[in-house]
Formats: sequence, C-alpha cells, structure tokens
Amino acid sequence: MKRLLDEAMARGAEATLVTTESKNTSVSFDANRLKTVGSTESLNLDMQVIRAGKLGVASSTKPGTEMELLESALDVAEFGSEVNYRFPEPEPPADPEVYSQEVADIDINRMISIGEELIEFIKTLDPAIQGSASVSKSVSRKSIRNTRGLDAHLDKTVFAVSAGFQFVEGQNLLHSWDWNASTKLDHNLEAMKATLKEDFDIGRKNVEVRPGVYDVLFTPGGFRDLIAPILACLNGRAVMRGISPFKDRIGEEIFAPAFSLVEDGTLDEGLGTQLYDNQGVVCRRTPLIENGVLTEYLLDLESAHRLGRQPTGTGSPAGASPNNLLVVPGEAPWEELLREMKQGIVIDRTMGAWAGNPYTGTVTGNIALGYLVEDGEKVGRVKDCMFSLNVFTHLKSNLLALSRDVKDLGGLLLPYCLIGGVSIAARDS
Repeated sequence: MKRLLDEAMARGAEATLVTTESKNTSVSFDANRLKTVGSTESLNLDMQVIRAGKLGVASSTKPGTEMELLESALDVAEFGSEVNYRFPEPEPPADPEVYSQEVADIDINRMISIGEELIEFIKTLDPAIQGSASVSKSVSRKSIRNTRGLDAHLDKTVFAVSAGFQFVEGQNLLHSWDWNASTKLDHNLEAMKATLKEDFDIGRKNVEVRPGVYDVLFTPGGFRDLIAPILACLNGRAVMRGISPFKDRIGEEIFAPAFSLVEDGTLDEGLGTQLYDNQGVVCRRTPLIENGVLTEYLLDLESAHRLGRQPTGTGSPAGASPNNLLVVPGEAPWEELLREMKQGIVIDRTMGAWAGNPYTGTVTGNIALGYLVEDGEKVGRVKDCMFSLNVFTHLKSNLLALSRDVKDLGGLLLPYCLIGGVSIAARDS
C-alpha cells in the first residue's frame, strides 16, 4: 500500500484508503425448520483523494484493484466538490476490546444447536406457531492508511442471535422477536425465551384503549424512533446548512437534566467501535448532550471546518454518523418503571414513525407492538392505535425516568424511557 500512497503524492494528491475484510458465517431457521447454512467473505476498498482542493471518492469490492481505484478517485476529483481541509496526521488511538477468540472459534454445529434450542422452545408455545431464528458470527479487519503517515488496523468479532415467531389466531396476527448482538460469545437464551413467552402470552389478548393522553414506557426498540430525529439535528452537515434547530445553541439546555447523550467510538465491546473514522480522525468519547445541555455536534472534517470546531471522529466523505451512541441510563430497573405506572402504554415497536421532517421533532406512528398497563402490569395488547409526541418538548418537560437496563441495537445503546403526556389515538370500535 505504500507504493499506492506514494503514487498519489507523486500525482499531487493526498489520499486515504480504508480496507474492510470480513468473513461471515450464519445459520437461519424459518417456519420451524433449518433453512440456510452459509459462509461468505467480503472485501471493501474505499479511496479518498484531495487534489487541487477538490475531493474524489471511489470504491471497489475487487481485490488487487487499488491502483485502478486511485485512478478513478483522481478522475472524480477533477469535478469533485471543493474542500478546505486536509487529511489528518495520525494521533494515538485507544485500545478497545472488540475481539473474542471464542467467537472466531465457534463452529457451525454449535451455532445450529443454538438455533434449534430456540426453535424447540418457540414450538412449545403453541402447535400452530411459526418460529424463526438466526445465529451469525463475523470476523473482520478494518485497515486505514493515508499519505500523512497513518497506518492502523482493528480486528473485531460480532456474534448475533435472534429469534421470533408469527402466530395467527382468528383475526389476530401476532408477530414478535428478540435478539442479542455482542463482540463476545455473549447470549442469554433464557432471557430471550422469557421475552418471547411474555409477548406470546400477553399479546394473544387484545384490549381496548380509549383515545387520550398516557404515560408511555418505550422499550429500547421503541425509544430508537425518538432518537432518530435528535441524531439528524446533531449532524454537523445539517447544522452548517442551517436546517437543524440546534444551530447556535451550544451551551443551551434543550432537554431535561436527566437526559444525556454520548458518542463513544472507543467503547469496549461496542458494535460500532473503531480506531479511526473513515477520514482518518482518531475516535474518542464525546458528550453531545450533558444533563440536558447541548455540548457538541457530530462533526466530520468538512462540517468541523465550516463551523470552526474540531472533528469528533465520526466522519466519512458523506458526512458524520456515530460509531456508538449511548443514552446515559438511569438508576432503576425497567420492571420498577413498569410497576410504578398506574395506567399507561408500553411501546415496543412502531410502524411509520417520523416519516416526515425530522427537524421538527414530531414523531407520529402506528403502534406495531404495544401493551396496555394497569396498576403496574401489562394486561393485553393494544391494536389499531397511533401515538404522537414531539421529541424536543417531551424529552424536556415530560421525561419521567430512564432505566438502568441498556440494549445495544447495533451501535445504538438505549435504556427504557418513560415519558408522560403522549397522545394516543385509537380506531373507534
């Protein structure tokens, strides 16, 4: 690769090359039966060059095409967008723990056995149930090099297990699933079974919900839809274009003091952890919102330069995105938050949420899987309901609690979130 970078400099260009190699093994079950067993290898090459102040980008999945990739990137740079930054000199990275030899060594027979165990459990719920499951492992190496001396790589493993079911009973279609993903061989099958059983037992009973305003406990999966517009508004490109409502609000309290949001590309066992972002900026831990106060944006090289700030190690040629995004958890277990609800709704999954303009903060959607809560217990599944709230106002004035339990949804680590004053609309009986 040194010859490639030397050639770029000889052509009057700065260059960054990101190489990602991975080997993936997976098994899947569908309709209660083993469906597929497979193993794939992949390679992604991403080249960026800056020549005469213009950016060129090119990608390939073919090995041995690095010189062709350089030529393509240089050609693109002739007509590329103007940039006012340079690729960074290397800084010492963190040393995160994201590789497990146990994951690398687990064999296909053990993976099949895990899937079979989950399917056999699902079948015990009802003879007519249709179960599905998947077990996968990934072993990858990401390398990054540039013409300013950066040369680094990170090995990572990911082990993921998911299971779910579909059940038809009369006019009622019930669909649920649960999953776990980790950089270690870390999967709690008993907890996954318990979740599926509870969803099956309670989900079979449909209950009527009157339209009104409720306390709502969002599970991590449901809470994700509320974080999405915040993430869009924190993006440095949106801030520099003036379309983010967070523009010029650094240091202002925009959420409740109980709400803190952190980007951490160095997190041990983080699914999104890496040494450097795709522009060669070292990853770090960056508080974005501290005790409700806006402290930083997600910044790539371009938006950092335009806003007069420092890049946050979250950049790519297309803009900034987080590596690991964490909502700082609370102190109580989620079960305690549930027990304290006199009457409310649990929202686990939504459909069609925030399909509109994310910069308004309005989130409206159908409740795909949710439960009515009375006196601290789930009493049945709610159907044909919609919810509506505004993230900016509700997370500032109506945030009641966050759980200490956190689930990693793939680089997005979220607790349960209890919010008051959520509008619920229901179809007339």
